[in-house]
Amino acid sequence: MSQHDIRGTALKSLRESGAFVANRKAIVAVSGGADSVALLHILLALRAETGLALHVASLDHGLRGEDGRRDLAFVSDLARGWGLPFSPGAADVKSLARQWGMGLEEAARRARYDFLAEVARQGGSRCVLTGHHALDQAETILLHIARGSGAGSLRGMQAAANLPGHSDIRLLRPLLQVPQGQLLAYCAQHGLPSRHDKSNDDIAYSRNYLRHEVIPRLRRLNPKLEGAFTRLADTAATEDHFIAQQFAALVMPKVTQSARRWRISKAEFSALHPALQRRLLREAYSALADGSAALSYDATVTTIAKALKAETGARLQLGNGLRLRISYEDLYIEDCAAAPDAAPYRLIPAATDIKLTGRTSLNYCGLSINLRPGGGAAEGVVNYTLPAAMELRLRTRRTGDRFMPKGMAGRSLKLKDWMIDRKIPRELRAGIPLISAEGIIIAICVADTWHLAEASLFTSDSGDWVTLSLG
Repeated sequence: MSQHDIRGTALKSLRESGAFVANRKAIVAVSGGADSVALLHILLALRAETGLALHVASLDHGLRGEDGRRDLAFVSDLARGWGLPFSPGAADVKSLARQWGMGLEEAARRARYDFLAEVARQGGSRCVLTGHHALDQAETILLHIARGSGAGSLRGMQAAANLPGHSDIRLLRPLLQVPQGQLLAYCAQHGLPSRHDKSNDDIAYSRNYLRHEVIPRLRRLNPKLEGAFTRLADTAATEDHFIAQQFAALVMPKVTQSARRWRISKAEFSALHPALQRRLLREAYSALADGSAALSYDATVTTIAKALKAETGARLQLGNGLRLRISYEDLYIEDCAAAPDAAPYRLIPAATDIKLTGRTSLNYCGLSINLRPGGGAAEGVVNYTLPAAMELRLRTRRTGDRFMPKGMAGRSLKLKDWMIDRKIPRELRAGIPLISAEGIIIAICVADTWHLAEASLFTSDSGDWVTLSLG
């Protein structure tokens, strides 16, 4: 691949991403290595075609002492020599790894992306470019295979994606299909200086082990290994895109979403193909975790198997503060701390206890309660007539409550059993509005319906009556 071919490949990738149409300013991540130096040089050569305003950014991860500081100084001199603005950064990745509970490689990656996002926002940019190439892609796919990741992971890295952890910023990799050897040749052809990071030779790190130990052996099977992985990534990405379209068309219309909860009916979830069940669980988990975490294969498969057999009220912990919960008719993936989903119920605060006697009306939490002397019924509402001298209260349930609904031939039920029969979710029962007369429950509001007790419960010695109108 000649220099013109490399530049053409990069230009094609940038055009397909739409980056220089939507955002004219781009942050270029430059470590000082040959890959990122070649990227910067190529972007400079393409400025007339792209119109991109380039801004160089480089982070010292604090892992290599003086060598890391020298790399930062090298990139600073390079940017200045090419007339480009430069933003340096420094991080203590060892401390961050302990704080975040992750390995050094993962912590370094997160710190780098956080730094690039900060530089982009400060500079008014929503676009970051990195020098990832075809060998990086091969390593990424091999890592995913070794870890047993799902079929979707065979896509590897994408030429255009959201910056991990920062969905408002685009991450572009215009050299992703270019072999590393051709980038080294490009640097040699143009006399481009670069720095060598000695830590890249340490095979204690996973990527370095693949690069120095595994990939050279695989090249004995296929000397054009990088091209093979590039084709695999493209095929996997194309097929995954198709599945994503089918998922959006077939599954998402069945899902009710909010910032802290996804809901689908148990029947519809059970009827889905296992591939779509898994995708739904993973998509919901990722969305509710703001893209900062992914559900593992084992957790996905185990959770779905349990969910399909679980009884109403079951709660399956997913980690990261999320859970899967089973209600009477629905399956929820939700934030454990999220308030219960009250729709379509009209709830009042638990332990509410408001005296109604002596009032003429009360409007409270969407409830309309009116008291009128006599036995006449109001139109458009539920009416209940009872002796005027009784103490009436709007309250929530109490231990030992019973209810004698109409049509039960005078029999009463435990209020808990009555609520279970009506499939009122357990977490909502404490907020269900009740009206009691002298401690006896005479009305219960479930969704938009008031359920009344037997009217024959009470008699009036004085002959004075009051009509309770409920809306």
